[in-house]
Amino acid sequence: MTKSRGRDGRGSHLRLVDSSSGPTPGQPPAGVVGTDLDTTPSVAVLDTLQETLLLDLAAAPPALHPVIAEASVARSAALLADQLWPAGQPDEIGEVERFFWADAARVLGERRDADSFVLLTSLARTVGPAGRLPLQRAHLSRGRTQYDVPDWVARIAGFRLTSAIVSEDVTGDGLSVVLDYDDEQHPHTVVVFVDNNLGAIAKDVFVGPPVDRVVEAYQRGGRVTVRTVRPATAAGIILQALGETHDSDDPPVTEDFEFFSGLLVNRLTQLPERPVRPPVRAQLSGRQRDQLVDEFLESPFAVGLPDDAADIARLWIDHAVDRTVGGPLRVSAVLVELFLSHWLPRKVLADSTYFAAVPLVVKAWLAFAGERTSLEVDAIEEAVDAVDVWRPALEAAALTDPIRPLSGERVFLDDTSADLEEAYRTLAGLGAPPRPDLRGLDKSQAATLSVLAPHAWLLAGETLGTSYAAEAFDIADRLVREAPDLLTKARLSTWPRAIVWLQAHRHRLVGPGEPLTPLALATELSSSPPTLRKTAKLLTDTLILPR
Repeated sequence: MTKSRGRDGRGSHLRLVDSSSGPTPGQPPAGVVGTDLDTTPSVAVLDTLQETLLLDLAAAPPALHPVIAEASVARSAALLADQLWPAGQPDEIGEVERFFWADAARVLGERRDADSFVLLTSLARTVGPAGRLPLQRAHLSRGRTQYDVPDWVARIAGFRLTSAIVSEDVTGDGLSVVLDYDDEQHPHTVVVFVDNNLGAIAKDVFVGPPVDRVVEAYQRGGRVTVRTVRPATAAGIILQALGETHDSDDPPVTEDFEFFSGLLVNRLTQLPERPVRPPVRAQLSGRQRDQLVDEFLESPFAVGLPDDAADIARLWIDHAVDRTVGGPLRVSAVLVELFLSHWLPRKVLADSTYFAAVPLVVKAWLAFAGERTSLEVDAIEEAVDAVDVWRPALEAAALTDPIRPLSGERVFLDDTSADLEEAYRTLAGLGAPPRPDLRGLDKSQAATLSVLAPHAWLLAGETLGTSYAAEAFDIADRLVREAPDLLTKARLSTWPRAIVWLQAHRHRLVGPGEPLTPLALATELSSSPPTLRKTAKLLTDTLILPR
């Protein structure tokens, strides 16, 4: 199992049975009394869990030990579920789980050292139904005779949720759900940060101070709204955000999220009330988006804007609605950064004339949205200032000679392969694509070829091999020059895929005994065989290419 770095910089993930750091064969596990050696898999795993728990406790202040013990074991139990329970029918998974935890309860029940009792207590109060009963029995049996146990052990997983609050940034960048846990010796909160700019994923989970100090800090910082909610409502918000996190590919969560998310889920599942699902987020239809653009253009804020104002405003709306949470009227410096420095340069291929209009339109839109939402002036000014900060990102993305004749035209890039330059660098031996010759082409054809040929070159080199990249580039060049009207019969992003499909069949790389099957190739190209066959046939029929 791959190790990762813990909150204090040390390796903290589980090292399972075959780990080099596990017990040496023939050596009794720590804490076992007697001469008989227990060599069941549970022993090696439990020793790793205990070592991990002790290291996590050593890195935390004593006042937090009950919380850290709960979090450490909850995380370890989640890792075990990912690593040890086989994929199969639910009954099969449950049987393996039940056997493991029954054996773990037996092993820990036979030990007498205080450290293993801390582990047993933590497991008995955090493990799910499959192992709860045998672990609780072992814990009860050992508790009658166990000595030298710190007082804090009795408080593991014994905290009571008393209230919950939600703090939201006025700019809509995110919200924090704060769960307040009452404890005579160490009251604390569990705070979950939901990032609206990343699709409302749960990005951070951490243990905070008592709730009154949290509210005081939020109010002192300003620009937030704080409201009290029912615990069931807070749980629903958190569970929806956790679902968004788990559905994301490699979400940018914090290290504390990795450590405390198991504790969070464990506590949410023990709430007496059923979580309340948040309202379904409203989505804007295309017609509603166009109407919002019209309202902007008819407002005083749009006076004197360039001709591309409608197009740019619609792009802002599409980005805000489809990529973030909070709606198109959200005024945020972070949203400005994402739009100008990340999304727009990767979504749109345009020259400096078009991109020069973007900052003017975005500033006007922010003023328009700020008035519509009655936002504080300083928040609007902060977002407007961010436009100038991130303007160089657009200038760097603008097309340069010899594509200057575009003069304000823009072409959308394919979302599935937006960052071509990064892809070029990752393909060993492929290098940078050739620059298409745009002489004799009108501005629309030049823009299309500038997108299509490099994409075809890259996709062929990555899918079939570097020796096929140049041919794909040439086919794309012929398509734009000889049959520009054909491009309207399929999406721009489909043509590079069809070119690679055509090449694979032309060079007999697909079929019985060959490296690829039609289905495997279509999957590799993120398309369907019928679509690729139909589009490739258009190529061969129109350009008279070999079949």
